[in-house]
Amino acid sequence: LMYNSCLYHQLSSGNPIYDKYYRQVDPTGSGRVAAADAALFLKRSGLADLVLGKIWDLADSERKGSLNKQQFFIALRLVACAQNGLEVALKSLNVAVPPPKFHDTSSPLLAGGVAADIPWVVKPEEKMKFDSIFDSLGPVGGMLTGEKVKPVLLNSKLPVDILGRVWELSDLDRDGMLDKDEFSVAMYLVYRALEGEPVPMSLPPPLVPSSKRKKPSVPPVMPLLPSPPSVKDSRSSHYPTKPSWVVSPADKAKYDELFNKTDGDMDGLVSGPEVRDIFLKTGLPSATLARIWELCDIGDIGKLTREQFALALHLIHQKLTKGLDPPQSLSPEMIPPSDRQNIKQNNAANLAADFSAIKELDSLSNEIVELQR
Repeated sequence: LMYNSCLYHQLSSGNPIYDKYYRQVDPTGSGRVAAADAALFLKRSGLADLVLGKIWDLADSERKGSLNKQQFFIALRLVACAQNGLEVALKSLNVAVPPPKFHDTSSPLLAGGVAADIPWVVKPEEKMKFDSIFDSLGPVGGMLTGEKVKPVLLNSKLPVDILGRVWELSDLDRDGMLDKDEFSVAMYLVYRALEGEPVPMSLPPPLVPSSKRKKPSVPPVMPLLPSPPSVKDSRSSHYPTKPSWVVSPADKAKYDELFNKTDGDMDGLVSGPEVRDIFLKTGLPSATLARIWELCDIGDIGKLTREQFALALHLIHQKLTKGLDPPQSLSPEMIPPSDRQNIKQNNAANLAADFSAIKELDSLSNEIVELQR
């Protein structure tokens, strides 16, 4: 606490930029910044979700689910460290770095805060080579799924955490697939990494393709700070039709009572802001809570049904009472009964899980071998 206090005075002394940023998230001067407000603001840094989640956990040292001014300044300093290639850790706070930079969503900049006239760093000859590989991988509708891109990335022999970051930076529209321009970004990052250059924490403006510079980037409103890269389960349709559910009838009745109190508009769904206080009062780390939300929001609609809400509370209870972390994917008996008929076998969001699960490939196409040469 003494260290944080000294750091706060160091940051606040003669640094109007930090005060300017703080006034944007706490215009009324309440002294606290809610998780949702902090998340929206910090997303403008352009850093990867995994990095932002770590920054939040370090800044929210008291696990209150909100930040005071001192903690928000620490978060800003950690953002600056990440943007300048330093490790996101408390020890980096002593290093002198320029103030953090955030995209102004109200300015006449385009997607990701990138001006339209900035030239793309991928050279035409590189683009032709990448396009040739893209076409050889059998795109459907001009898109490659994670399954088709995975062999190319893994063949680079780069660490899987680096490859996960390459994927996250390249999938600019977060649809779990890559178009030609996004694929070129991925290959550019892989090539530079093989040459010894570090993969950035956020995509530099010159690397954003012109096709992705059309609209302002408005991050979604979530109840918690972003979780690490999505490892949402593939949820196979081959599950048994009627496995028993992990939520007991007694617990379900208890959770239903809480759901009725939480569902203010009585639409049968609860949103992130509606459940935020319930989640944060558990005292669990924000990354864990965000992971539970992600698992239970099966339709990826930003809201939970009655049964999904019950499952979320069940997973929270398991962590609090038994120390059980949320799973990488929902087992058949965890999936709410009302969702079992809607589960689709192919979910592109399982790419990050594939990165960490698959270590080697048996064979590669001739085109991929040629690319590596």
